[in-house]
Amino acid sequence: MKKIIKRSAAFLMAAVMCISLAACGSATDAGKSTTDTSTSTTDSGKEGSNYIKVVLASSADPGNYLPFNATNSVRDQISYVFYEGLFEDYYKNGELTPVIASGYERTGDGVYLITLNNNVHDSKGNPITADDVVFCYNKILEIGERKSDCGELQSVKKVDDYKVEMTFTPDLVGAFERVVTAVSIVSQKSYEESKTGFSSDPIGTGPYVIKDWLPGSSITFLKDENYWNKDGVLNNQNCDEIEVRFIAESAQVAIELETGAVDFAYNLSTKDTVAFDNKPGFATETEPYTMVRTIGFNCDESNVFSNQKLRQAVSYAIDGAAIVQSIYDGNGGLPNVAAVPDTEGNYFVDYVKSWNDSIPYEYNLEKAKELMAEAGYPDGGLIVRLMTKDMPEYRSTSEVIQAYLAEIGITVEILAYENALYQTYRYQPDAYDFYLCQVAPNGSSFVPCGWKWYLTARENGKNTFFSDDPKMQELLNASLGRDTHSEKAVDELAKYIEETDVMYPYAYTYTNYVHVDTMKPFIFLGQDCLPNLSTYSDSWARHK
Repeated sequence: MKKIIKRSAAFLMAAVMCISLAACGSATDAGKSTTDTSTSTTDSGKEGSNYIKVVLASSADPGNYLPFNATNSVRDQISYVFYEGLFEDYYKNGELTPVIASGYERTGDGVYLITLNNNVHDSKGNPITADDVVFCYNKILEIGERKSDCGELQSVKKVDDYKVEMTFTPDLVGAFERVVTAVSIVSQKSYEESKTGFSSDPIGTGPYVIKDWLPGSSITFLKDENYWNKDGVLNNQNCDEIEVRFIAESAQVAIELETGAVDFAYNLSTKDTVAFDNKPGFATETEPYTMVRTIGFNCDESNVFSNQKLRQAVSYAIDGAAIVQSIYDGNGGLPNVAAVPDTEGNYFVDYVKSWNDSIPYEYNLEKAKELMAEAGYPDGGLIVRLMTKDMPEYRSTSEVIQAYLAEIGITVEILAYENALYQTYRYQPDAYDFYLCQVAPNGSSFVPCGWKWYLTARENGKNTFFSDDPKMQELLNASLGRDTHSEKAVDELAKYIEETDVMYPYAYTYTNYVHVDTMKPFIFLGQDCLPNLSTYSDSWARHK
């Protein structure tokens, strides 16, 4: 435990900067409350000189706070304020920080015994025991919308009032770590008393409770004076009030910063961020966004892209550097693998440093034309369908790719669908030829966890790219197996992905942050900026 405490202090003092939340801050009251689940004794009308209110800006209202259903990045960015899991993974090095749990032991292949703290209660005062933990995980498995988080979890059973046993099949690196950090633990009693399933009236064990929620406008939280873990290792009640404003436009967020209404903003455009460089009273930061922009090829035997040479020709024909400049204002770079570059071990425990020595399939038009000939298309003449989400970023990228492939004789038809159709069609081999997607570590410190979803063979023996490749599956299993995982195994898989080119990572981007210089936000791998873990200077009172 001492090691965790020391690291926590070091990160806070060093002002580790956020990797991806939608956050900013203001001192303006949100207005009339539409929901109030607070049991806190904090009174915002009694703000003293030491009272710290931070207002963050999120790109959208999450719509609901359902703890067990399919999640989204916006809700993840906010719900940590009032929901807690068994552990957290704030410190980027693969270690788990105990929260509701006090520790765990791997007692067998895929079997983990977790011990709970015996003093945990939610903001209504309901105690959290093993029965509540079992209820939460069984609810997740029953609903079935969190397979990307809990796909390997087979069962959770009570051992005694403060111990539970989890069983995983198979026992993969990152699986246990994801399950115990991604799932919110709530009181079964509170949940069953809720008329909305916590959609609009969430009750958790976290350090804050909801004061106001104006759907589509803002949500405000107050420090819970009855929080069970005030003296815990996270020290996570460093501010008294947190307001989250829902502001979609980067330019509008920049105005809010300029006028002093906002304390912290994330994901501003490059142009809006540059305006704050060296501006008195502000600090700007950038961190790699963990989702790597990628092309996925339809490798079904009936599809034209079952031809490996053709896939490679397309990859060489696309200028990723130009896409970064034209689509992302130069705010990004070329990935070496389908994971953000990491030479310092800040994000991954198994990133292979030698990957940074080369860029696979770097733009080479002549090489692309040679491969077209080797693939059997010396004169081009191909018509292919590129599927994408119907969003400005992806539409623009698709049009750039369309222009590049025309140079090697390939005509691209762009199929842009809203998300629900996109998610449906990606599993249908006759619906498209290649598509734009994003590969992310899914909250894991292990690189292949970001590849698992795409490369794992389904019941028909084919992976998400419709490739039936036993060697790919063998290398994936070795890289993910709890007892076989190693840098060597991960490197062998990465090299094989590059060789077969079933997916081509063409760009990664940076998330931009601007904050007032009296705030040092704590930011970690994933989706969150943590104002409650941030540090604030003595001059914070200037915001009054």
